[in-house]
Amino acid sequence: PASIQVALARKSPYLPHRHKVSGLMLANHTSMAELFERMLNQYDRIKSRNAFLENYRREAMFEDSLDEFDDSREVVQSLMEEYRACERPDFLNFGMNDNIPGTPNFASPQR
Repeated sequence: PASIQVALARKSPYLPHRHKVSGLMLANHTSMAELFERMLNQYDRIKSRNAFLENYRREAMFEDSLDEFDDSREVVQSLMEEYRACERPDFLNFGMNDNIPGTPNFASPQR
């Protein structure tokens, strides 16, 4: 989460601008973990009720299973864990002690 991509673009020739300079700021900070957590909770509730999933099952990609959704959930979960780890003083060691007994688990929030 330490990288940010910046894209520059010219002003639209179709819209009038009162100022010589315009801009957009996209911030990358640790409160993103809370947004990911809310999104995961909403996904889990929808998935547990099987709500809206019938439309996806009709598509060729999801005929056999909805594993793609579960894989995507795992990706978002690991991203959330990495953002949570950024809040900790030992972030530089994040992921280096995976599956080693007795090492800190970054997945469990400590507030």
